[in-house]
Parts: sequence; structure tokens; C-alpha cells
Amino acid sequence: MKKKRVGFFSGLDFVTFITALIGSCYGLALVYSATYSTLKNGAIIASGVKSMLISTLGGIIFALIVCNIDYEIISKLWPIVAAGCIGLMVITLLFGKAVNPDRPDAKSWLDLGVFYFQTSELLKVGFIISFSYHLDMVKDKLNRVKTIIPLVIHGMIPIGLVLLTGDAGSALIFLVMFIGMLFFAKVNIGYFVAGICAIIVGFTAAWKLNIISGVQRERITALFYPEQYKDVLYQQTNGKIALGSGGWIGEGYLHGSMTQSGSVPVNESDMILTVAGEELGFVGSAVIIILLLFITIECIFIARKAKDTAGRLICCGVGALIGFQTFVNIGVASGLLPNTG
Repeated sequence: MKKKRVGFFSGLDFVTFITALIGSCYGLALVYSATYSTLKNGAIIASGVKSMLISTLGGIIFALIVCNIDYEIISKLWPIVAAGCIGLMVITLLFGKAVNPDRPDAKSWLDLGVFYFQTSELLKVGFIISFSYHLDMVKDKLNRVKTIIPLVIHGMIPIGLVLLTGDAGSALIFLVMFIGMLFFAKVNIGYFVAGICAIIVGFTAAWKLNIISGVQRERITALFYPEQYKDVLYQQTNGKIALGSGGWIGEGYLHGSMTQSGSVPVNESDMILTVAGEELGFVGSAVIIILLLFITIECIFIARKAKDTAGRLICCGVGALIGFQTFVNIGVASGLLPNTG
């Protein structure tokens, strides 16, 4: 019989923790390089690096605390978690700031003085917790229509709130998390077919009625007609050039010509892959993908060991979140997907 670990770190999965820590340190190094040329005289690090450093340290502390709390306790607090997240989104709707000058309508950030905080990131965690518990409560009657309808309403609430802040990219992430968790909960395939048809019809109607308009419409259209939307594709075009110019091993850390000249807008966040591609080459980019893929797969393996449905779905939700965000980021940076915005 396998002996149970005891002590402060007994609930910590060291493999996942160390992998995430390595990925965070790698990310800090890339953000430092992306902001290096913007440092003013005497400055050691840019505000973006400070924000990420605070987030990383906070994440480490939070992980160590949470690993000592039974997830069943956290799951049962889902009404408080859900109410807190919804309240935070309402505050964002009232007082949110737009950090991208090209998207003044995307007021999805709160100004905390030291740094800006994107509240939808916390909502993702809250949704995974509350939706997992919801699915666990109805697992014995999961495929009944009267069960599916409340689940759909549950899923649409965060999607709607995020859309109201102007953050279509995060809304898409929530949609995939919602679908992924339903899939892992073993909802009948017929509901997925109906849902996909509804999404196609809804998207088509939104496009025809110009509900999808402005820069979001242009970004989607530009993917098919690049010659007509060169200005819209400026960020992605330069991103692809930066990625390609790095070759196998890159131009050298802190020596990427496009990275240090600021030719790729928002390369400290949305286009961070271009920094790795230009300065560290294909090898540097591959390391990022391997680390994130490993964490995603590890989430699924941990889910298989969970003792109940709620625990399994929490792991699957986190895996879907990390996996799809990675897919979208790589797709946008390489020009294979429209910039989500």
C-alpha cells in the first residue's frame, strides 16, 4: 500500500508546480526583453515586468495555500465564489479601463494603482469551480433537457459579462471552457451538434446584422483578404517577420532587431511568442509550446486520478483553459487566426 505524504506540501503536485514555475521564469525573461528598449535612464525593469513578477510571486503563495485545502471545501463555497466574481465584473463594467488605445471600447481592466488587473482572469477560475460543482450536482440526470438549460444559462452568464466589457477574446475562451467541461462530463453528443449549429446560426446572424462590427469585423475579414487590410494586419505581419527572422537559434537574447525596435505592437503580452521566435529561434519557441502542452496534458492525467466528478472537472476545466489559450495565442502570433481582441 502506497504511503500517504504528510506535511505542508503533501497536497502539492511537484511536477506541475515546477513546470509552471519554469514557464513563469521563462515568461519573465521574455517580457523583460520585450520591454528592455523602453527602459528610461536608471530604471531596472519596466512596469510590465513588475506586474508579472508580483503575479508570479502571488501565484506561488496562492498555490502553496490552496494545496493544503481540500478542493471539496472550495467547491462547496461556489455560491460565494460565483457572487464574488459577478460582483467584480459589475465593478469592471462601471469603472473598467481600456489599456489598448486601439480598442477604447474594451474596458476590461481595473486600475489598481501599481498595475492593471484583468478581472476576467479571476472569473475564469470562479467559473471552473462553480460549473464543476453544478455538473457534479446533476451528474445522475445530466442529459435531460431540464438539466441542460440551467447549465447553458450558467455558461452564458460569464460569457455575456465579458462581452459587455468588450473582451471578445476572453469570451471565446469561456465558450471553449464551457463546451470542454460539458464534453468531459459526458453530455450526450446530440447536444453538442445542436450547440454548434446554434453558434453557426448566431454568428451568421450577428455578421449579417452588423452586430459584429468595427475592428473585430475587420480583423476577421483581413484573414481572407490580407491585401485589402494591410493596416489591420500590421501587428500580425510584423509578428510573422519576427518569428521567421529568428531561424533555429535566434538573433540572441536582448538583440532581436524587431523586438528591441518595438516593431511588433504589444509584444510584451499578446505577441510574446514573437520575442522568443526572434531572439531564441525555433528552439526557444518550441520550449514554450512544450512547457504549456505538458501542463495541459498533466491536468488531464491528474483529472483521471480525482476521487469525484467535481475534482475531475476542475482539472479538465483548467486543462481546457490553458490548452485553448495557448492555441489561440500561437494562432494569432503566427497569423493563422484573426486577432481576437
